[in-house]
Amino acid sequence: MKVEGRINPATQEQKRRIFWLCSRIGLNIEEASARGYLIREWTGGRSNGMSTLGFIDAMNIIKYLEEMMRKGQREKKEVYSAEMDKKRKGLIKAVFRWLENQGKQPSMEYVKGIICRAGGVHNINELSAEALTRLYAEFCRKQSAQQEMQQESLMRFGEN
Repeated sequence: MKVEGRINPATQEQKRRIFWLCSRIGLNIEEASARGYLIREWTGGRSNGMSTLGFIDAMNIIKYLEEMMRKGQREKKEVYSAEMDKKRKGLIKAVFRWLENQGKQPSMEYVKGIICRAGGVHNINELSAEALTRLYAEFCRKQSAQQEMQQESLMRFGEN
């Protein structure tokens, strides 16, 4: 089948895949002018739009867009991982501080054990972002309560 001088035009499935991939990565190609510009860029001027897109060019565009999508997902995972790591470190610091305020010198394993028991998991890495935030708030609240009790007892004994 020959379309406008092209022996192998892009299939409907390829065109749908291009639209879907563009929507997933946030490219708006609903307008014909934007779509035409992107197609011209991606094909090096061989095609002006979806109607003149060749099979091989469509395959290359799909491959390019899929790689962009995979790269975006990897970056999201890395950001999520860094964010989770920051939350875990903050929680560990809060538990250390809480124990040190009690006059204890805890080890890292002891602190992780407390966190795991409080979160109901076997490994600190199993805690969700929400659980890390909740536990952090709880241990910060415990520190505040501890400090208030110490100040209150100092004032009580200081008056006698």
